[in-house]
Amino acid sequence: MLAFLASVSFAFKSENYLYSGDRIQVSHLYPNPATEFVDIDFHITAPVREVKIVFYNILGQEVKDVVLEKDQRNVRIYLRDFNSGMYVYQLEIDGRSVVTKKLIVRKM
Repeated sequence: MLAFLASVSFAFKSENYLYSGDRIQVSHLYPNPATEFVDIDFHITAPVREVKIVFYNILGQEVKDVVLEKDQRNVRIYLRDFNSGMYVYQLEIDGRSVVTKKLIVRKM
């Protein structure tokens, strides 16, 4: 029974995060769909060189990248350079993509 509760708890927690490891936790971007900006919450205690979010347009061209600094807990990413549409964003840890998700931008 205890193993079952642990697996349910882990499954519930992992849904709240874009990535959750032993020493790195990164939330999903929010709000999504977005108009002017997105926020991301994170906590990094792992000995890594670089953690960043990279945005690509639908053609696969890099639009923007944002480095997540270890001493910060969240960052606001402004979408001024983004047109309305769908974008893909990836979480990269030390140059390696670990997860990919979609972002919808709706300009007013």
